[in-house]
Amino acid sequence: MILGLEWTRAVPLKDASKDNLIYSLPLEKLPDAAGVYIFGRRYGQNFEALYIGKANRIRGRVKGQCNNLRLMQHLKNAKSGKRVLLAAKFNPRPGQKTPTCIALIERALIRYFLSEGHDLVNKQGVRLRRHEVVSTGKHPKRYFPGAIYLEK
Repeated sequence: MILGLEWTRAVPLKDASKDNLIYSLPLEKLPDAAGVYIFGRRYGQNFEALYIGKANRIRGRVKGQCNNLRLMQHLKNAKSGKRVLLAAKFNPRPGQKTPTCIALIERALIRYFLSEGHDLVNKQGVRLRRHEVVSTGKHPKRYFPGAIYLEK
């Protein structure tokens, strides 16, 4: 199955301590459609995902997330770099059900970023549990990856 996403430009998060928030962002730059979003940090040419979420309306969901103290505190306490939000609108093909597809996309992104070693947290603000399968021994290295990550 092919799942299509249309990514927007990265939206920088700004200090919002004057408004009794940790971060704020210009919501009008986000799509008001179903899709996925990633809070992260940019440092140089690199990017680290800190939180991945899905939403039926990205703009409304992200607005609510700005009030999520655990999530915003995790973003603030992450290593140095600029805090950004990436958002992608889901473009369904005929016969694809949006809620099912965005859940699949969210899970795929979480697995990908976990496998890359990103400091990712889940919706409750705790680290996602993961197990690592490490292969050693006298097997041909091309048959098995050195490490496989799996979420519980």
